[in-house]
Amino acid sequence: MYRSSEQSHIGDVLHSTDTNFANMLSVRFKVFNITPEQWILLNSLAQKDGINQKELSVIAGKNQTIVTRMLDILERKRFVERRADPNDRRAYRVYLTEKGMELQKVLLTVEDKTIKAVLKDIVPEKLDEFFRICDHINRNTEEFIKEFKKKPINCLNFD
Repeated sequence: MYRSSEQSHIGDVLHSTDTNFANMLSVRFKVFNITPEQWILLNSLAQKDGINQKELSVIAGKNQTIVTRMLDILERKRFVERRADPNDRRAYRVYLTEKGMELQKVLLTVEDKTIKAVLKDIVPEKLDEFFRICDHINRNTEEFIKEFKKKPINCLNFD
């Protein structure tokens, strides 16, 4: 089967783009002593404050152990606080502190400016097409993963 260079390297291109964007955010966030991964947690909490660590890990798309470590760091920096969950003594709810809320607003502006910088000179129609393609790829991969979990298949024989 013939494979175009796009098919052969799509994973490389998507990974490279994601890595470059994360590195750009990392440089811009460094002055605030925050990593892009920690930013994901702060921004997730700004959208839905007071959730438990398990919910936060799902929303952020991160492993629970990693989220716990990042929360330890954010708590030491006084950006978040954990409070006992009144409905489950084993769980904690996570809240942004006032300092965390202020930082989230600043970083949101930094992220917006970063996005504008990387999308410079890309016409809206091309960006819309890019998002449609990425959505399509994500749906296809999610469906494949769901099917594979139900019944593992020979990865050399599927279309």
